[in-house]
Amino acid sequence: MSNWLKVWALPARDKWLLAQSLVVLPVNGLALRLISFKRWQEILSRLALFDGQRSEAPLESLLSSAHTTATMVRIAAARGPYRGNCLPQSLTLWWLLRCQKLDGHIRFGARKEDDKLEAHAWVEFGGTALNEGRNIHHAFKPFERLGARPEANTR
Repeated sequence: MSNWLKVWALPARDKWLLAQSLVVLPVNGLALRLISFKRWQEILSRLALFDGQRSEAPLESLLSSAHTTATMVRIAAARGPYRGNCLPQSLTLWWLLRCQKLDGHIRFGARKEDDKLEAHAWVEFGGTALNEGRNIHHAFKPFERLGARPEANTR
């Protein structure tokens, strides 16, 4: 089955998430080159209109929705015109979750491999790393303070 047929077969909600991912991912990549991560995250937070009220749906349902959103971002990054590294992808996923009233958190981590320091970003929701494997905490040591929510930094 061709990629277009696979996209056409997606439910309408997933198509919309994929379309948003294809647009937001390159916008995030460009914005991160022009302004700081913290400032851009604050702007995105306002654009998502997330008031901090969590959905009342069961966690299992919310996790399913969050995983679907992560899959659509992953497809956009793999098949779209802009690939982006882990930071614009994580920022895109984080923003799309906030638009759905899901309070995901961007996490940052680092590791030293072959005398080279490597950094990585991912999104967690409900204690689960969405855009990475379950063992991301073993591959990258998470920083505790960098994943702070932007609401805590605003008035």
